[in-house]
Amino acid sequence: FVFFFFFFQAEDGIRDAQESRGLGDVYKRQPVYTKNADERVEPASTTKIMTYIVAVENCKDLDGTMVTVTQEVTDQLKGTESSLSNIKNGETLSMYELLNCMMVPSGNDAAMVIANYIGGGKVNSFVDMMNKKAEELGCQNTKYANPDGLHDQNHYTTAAEMYKIAKHATGLPRFMDICSQVSHTIPATNMQPKRTLYTTNSMMISTQPEYYKYTKGIKTGWHDQAGRCIVSTAAADGYRYLCVCMGAKDKDASGVRYKENKAMLDTRSLYRWALSTFQLKQIITANYPVTEVKVDLAWGKDSVLLTPEKDVSFMLPKDVNVS
Repeated sequence: FVFFFFFFQAEDGIRDAQESRGLGDVYKRQPVYTKNADERVEPASTTKIMTYIVAVENCKDLDGTMVTVTQEVTDQLKGTESSLSNIKNGETLSMYELLNCMMVPSGNDAAMVIANYIGGGKVNSFVDMMNKKAEELGCQNTKYANPDGLHDQNHYTTAAEMYKIAKHATGLPRFMDICSQVSHTIPATNMQPKRTLYTTNSMMISTQPEYYKYTKGIKTGWHDQAGRCIVSTAAADGYRYLCVCMGAKDKDASGVRYKENKAMLDTRSLYRWALSTFQLKQIITANYPVTEVKVDLAWGKDSVLLTPEKDVSFMLPKDVNVS
């Protein structure tokens, strides 16, 4: 993220619960608010956005690729208190259904099975692929140690780089369809009858206090070291934003856990602020002179007028007069 504007001061109603935040307009790829966006943070289960990227970019047929869960892979999660999608050893699911198991209920078991399969039987090989992809996306302060986001000192990113990763993911097949689901039903498999998975994203659940009706996706995350995290999008009135909130506190000063998710509440506040504050305004008109510059060695002239090739628009506060 780069600070583009002088008007970032309008933060009324936004609490200081996060270590790092970033909110950007997706269409223009223009940040409208950042805070500590370049500080290293643990991504927790928002890691699975990169897991999705690497899996989909290395699997040509999501529906036709069938994967069998192995004891060796699921045993690696024993004692980690992981969030699970309750897939079973010996169960065979399509890559598409495994992606749903990973993104909707945040199943670490599904993330490990995906990583093992795409990594050719080696989860570490998949993690290497994750780090290579991060480099390709220009993420110099992101490093992965696992595909699920469990705590590791060598597993980190920044809010700014998570924005890059999430923005890339939104353009991949089925990504937004999967992560925008409140629930997903998996057909019967060789081991289990038909069952329904439910999202961890309370911003999409109308009965929850964090609900915001314009929210779509993307991924939640939490563990003690990472705090509460959420990467999400919201669209209204022709505008679409992508917001990254990392490291929100989940306990008060006395150690009592908050009933509400502070990352989600702050995300909602940021969306409301952005949607009520900003408007896309045309600041330069094509073929309309914007300045005059001096030139040397021109025949009969000592200056020329410069005009833009095309119209230029920018997200600006609604009360800014650009005339």
